[in-house]
Amino acid sequence: MIDFFLEASYRRAARHRKSLDRVVFVGVTGSAGKTTAKDLIAAVLACRYRGSKSPGTHNAAHWVSDTVLGARRDDGFCVVGLGATGPGSLDAPVALVRPSIAVITNVGGDHRKAFRTLEATAAEKRKLVAAVPVEGLAVLNADDPRVLGMAGSCRGRVLTYGLTPDAAVHAESVTSSWPDRLSFVAIHGEQRVEVHTRFCGVHWVHACLAAICTGVGFGIPLADAATAIAGVEPWTARLRPVEAAGVTFMRDDSKASLWSIGPSLEFLRSARAARKVAIIGTISDYPGRASAVYASVARQALEVADEVIFVGPQSLRCASARAHPRGAALRAFLTVREAHRHLAATLVPGDLVLLKGSQRADHLVRLVLAWKGRVSCWRTTCRRMRFCDECLLLRLPQLTWSSARVAPAGEPADA
Repeated sequence: MIDFFLEASYRRAARHRKSLDRVVFVGVTGSAGKTTAKDLIAAVLACRYRGSKSPGTHNAAHWVSDTVLGARRDDGFCVVGLGATGPGSLDAPVALVRPSIAVITNVGGDHRKAFRTLEATAAEKRKLVAAVPVEGLAVLNADDPRVLGMAGSCRGRVLTYGLTPDAAVHAESVTSSWPDRLSFVAIHGEQRVEVHTRFCGVHWVHACLAAICTGVGFGIPLADAATAIAGVEPWTARLRPVEAAGVTFMRDDSKASLWSIGPSLEFLRSARAARKVAIIGTISDYPGRASAVYASVARQALEVADEVIFVGPQSLRCASARAHPRGAALRAFLTVREAHRHLAATLVPGDLVLLKGSQRADHLVRLVLAWKGRVSCWRTTCRRMRFCDECLLLRLPQLTWSSARVAPAGEPADA
């Protein structure tokens, strides 16, 4: 049934796509940073043109057809995020979008079980570059060898971006030490411009450079691109700060693939705060034994944080890291509610708290919401993708058999 509706949606979108020859379609893919790069690219292109983009983080196959259907004939551009979940997953979306511009952010360990190797991941993402026509453009990350290696698959022009001076658009003087946000100098040929952003962490410089580089392909001056980027806020749960009663929670709780943890801890290392707390939930996409991975992450976190807290059913796997010289600062809680009780007794104004978890497995945002107000839902089995502040169950306590039963006459009801 689902395949039937998806196929029908793609047929409708394909018919509509034929009427959009004047619209420049920009396809964005990569293992990380797709959503941010997509939003930044759309902001830069909006300096000169009217256009559209994929909504939020929605880059799955059915959202691609919806995005194409939402494009208008008189638009100047349409920026489409393309998520790859395994071999062959990009075939239909790329064929539908028919991109004039392909933007590749990076190749990493997300969906490791589906792809098995980074080479297989790169091969899937390379399909977007190969689809670019002769008059088109590929925008490639020069700091990622697997992405740079895709240049040979492009029939059109290639523009590169990165920290290396060899990139067509590159950055220098990159800084981001909380509470200061990411800033850098962007360089293209003789053009140089200071870029000040709302993002937290130096790793976001590549998403910004990808947007600037795409703008260069459209003939947009660096200064205009920098102005556009300055107004873009970090996406929810991608190192976005939330202030609550003097405590700063840095939400990075959308997903916690192993290879994405390093940049988050690097942010915490360079941050300036009275006390730093790292809270880590369920880690995904890693090789080897879970206990070894969790313990390794715990040791890395202990190097940069004053307190490290693991939360969830896998939390006890960090136990061997207690042998670390700072092992006394390591704690583990099986539920988010237990972690909240600990934080309620220990957090003080001025603390900086990093939340690094996987939304579907952890729902760590409840730690922020509980700090700001009442939370009734502490379910441990919820698999919803939406964040708790968007969920109607947040204020509803979970009913159990014991709490719902009617007490016999003369027997007190359960509290």
